Amino acid sequence: MGVLVLGATGTVGPHVVTALLGRGAGPRVLTRNAARARTILPAGTELVEGDPGDDSTVAAAAEGADAVFLLSEHDHDMSDLQLRIIRALRRTGARIVKLSGTSSAINPDGPYTCRQHWEIEHVLAASGQPWSVIRPNAFMQTLIGTIMLPAVRETGKIPNAIGGAGISFVDARDIGEVCAEVLLNDVWAGETLVLTGSRAVTFAEIADQLGAATIDITPADVRENLLGRGMALWEAEHFQEMYQLFRDGESEFVTADVERVLGRAPRTVEDYLHETMEPA
Repeated sequence: MGVLVLGATGTVGPHVVTALLGRGAGPRVLTRNAARARTILPAGTELVEGDPGDDSTVAAAAEGADAVFLLSEHDHDMSDLQLRIIRALRRTGARIVKLSGTSSAINPDGPYTCRQHWEIEHVLAASGQPWSVIRPNAFMQTLIGTIMLPAVRETGKIPNAIGGAGISFVDARDIGEVCAEVLLNDVWAGETLVLTGSRAVTFAEIADQLGAATIDITPADVRENLLGRGMALWEAEHFQEMYQLFRDGESEFVTADVERVLGRAPRTVEDYLHETMEPA
């Protein structure tokens, strides 16, 4: 079965490619920078260098593909790019598997990027093309791996902008495996799968496992900190709104979709922390 992967070099994409290869599929990856992609993706991955914003490039890369994985970077113009890609794929007949965002935030009044996901999902569902949508909750590798762990190593404390609320974090490796299964099996066509861990975990619980403390801040503090680091206003405000949703308990929900697709329980935060903090 032919699979084209767009967005292969970020947090989730390499796990999608690895999972596809592990299932005997030979995915083709469209990337702007093939040299960089070779340093990130498994050896032997078929790479096509080109601009995913160019209709003819996308159509040519999708030739012979039965399914296309649609992901692009967190960007102010994400919806423009993804809607253009959807239009470029109309004549291919390939099923589009879109990786979206946190399910509770995807609505026309949600944080900026989530509003874009909402628009893209609705256009895709009305396009007449076969589709599947995957909505993962917050990634362990992002919120824990790139924010909490460096803070603990530097200060011994985790900034906590969500109070006593929890998040049902999901491991990017589980997301990649689910995406691979959905790409390779059209039984999931027309479904929106919502991926979470097996339970909601608080920042205080994570701090306890790391032998660290938490320091209370607010979502507004997150915004000001990000602006101070040079982040664009739209993006800093997006993260402020996301942290407010987390604080309100909107990401504590748990689903069985990881287990439904993979036939096993999702990886836990405890497992991730143990693996990540083990000495090299």
